[in-house]
Amino acid sequence: MTTASADAAPPPSRSRLPVLFLTVLVDLIGFGIVLPLLPLYADGFGADGASIGLLVTIYAVAQFFMAPLWGRLSDRHGRKPILVLGLVGSAVAYVVFAFSQSFLWLFASRVLAGVGGSTIPVAEAYIADVSPPERRAGNMGLIGAAFGLGFTIGPAIGGILASVSFAAPGLFAAGLCALNAVAAMVLLPETLPPEQRAARGRTFRYTIDGLGRAFRLPDLRKALVLYFLFTTAFAVIQPTLSLFGAARFGFDAREAGYLFAFLGLLSALMQGALVRRLVPRLGELRLIRMSGVPFVAGMLLISLSESVPVLLTGLGLLAIGYGGALPSLLSLVSRVAPDDLRGGVLGVGQSVGSMARIVGPAAAGVAFDVGTGVPYLMGAAIAWIAGIGALTFLSVGLPGRSGAPGGGPPDTVTKGVRETVAGGSTGS
Repeated sequence: MTTASADAAPPPSRSRLPVLFLTVLVDLIGFGIVLPLLPLYADGFGADGASIGLLVTIYAVAQFFMAPLWGRLSDRHGRKPILVLGLVGSAVAYVVFAFSQSFLWLFASRVLAGVGGSTIPVAEAYIADVSPPERRAGNMGLIGAAFGLGFTIGPAIGGILASVSFAAPGLFAAGLCALNAVAAMVLLPETLPPEQRAARGRTFRYTIDGLGRAFRLPDLRKALVLYFLFTTAFAVIQPTLSLFGAARFGFDAREAGYLFAFLGLLSALMQGALVRRLVPRLGELRLIRMSGVPFVAGMLLISLSESVPVLLTGLGLLAIGYGGALPSLLSLVSRVAPDDLRGGVLGVGQSVGSMARIVGPAAAGVAFDVGTGVPYLMGAAIAWIAGIGALTFLSVGLPGRSGAPGGGPPDTVTKGVRETVAGGSTGS
């Protein structure tokens, strides 16, 4: 069959990963520039805590619907053009953000940003295309490292530019994305050859009920449930950390940006360096289980912090816990995905993450109105449930069930995932 012969082709060179990393990093620097400013700008427009939570949430709502579609389009048309299209969309969103004159326009900018920023599963599929199973978790950590560095560099830049003018951060982020789109067109190689994309065109099918059918597959469901819980717990940070720092310690926009930068730097080190060394020794499952301890401890310390050193210690533990869990979970999701549907499966995973980033910030915004430390107590409770779940949900059934990094997905799982995402049409 054409598909089989295409899938049997040698994987592309790993030398493509640094180019992809830089492409994702520059995009996420733009994201990091804007994110810490959103609650403060919205507060300036008179928004309350619940509205600010909704402002952060709408980005994830757009991603929930768009991520599987972008992923499946990348299976059909290639990873590179979809990544470039997303960068262009992000640039437009940041221009709207820069010239927002009301909460409504700020809200619209986040919808556009969610559409443009929904291509992360395409980048994950790109990494899976060029990575053998035993190195996939470590290479998936590159996405997390890009997020971490984006949160390190972006908020610092945003805090400085916010003191220049209201529009300066958004315009700078838009310029970064536009330049990045041009650079990606020139420098980023495609991982899917034309004949492979043509073969997939005969089986291309996107169905809105794919996410519901995915949850009927036990192996995929177990990984996605944990991904949802850990991401929900971490997402309470997004709409509340700037407000928490201002309320409890008197931080301004620049100092709030430094908090995000500190969290992002440690997360980048964990996902970009340590995970690559820990997974071959511990395996994905064991690392996920171990990561729950610092995650919960970090959330509790943030909630109880009355001094900056305690706050920074809590943020550091949180970065270690989330940084260990996220790439390992993404690796497990990608390993049950058939090669020709990998983008779609990871898109389903991104939708689950987006749903978590809908629930987490919305609940955190309401919880913050109750008390400044309440969102982090809530996050600790959710992370504790995820940690307990990791001891049971992932005890059997997934690839590498003993925790070893190797091993491919069983044929029955591969067939089930193929039917879930492609709507049961596998073709040839």
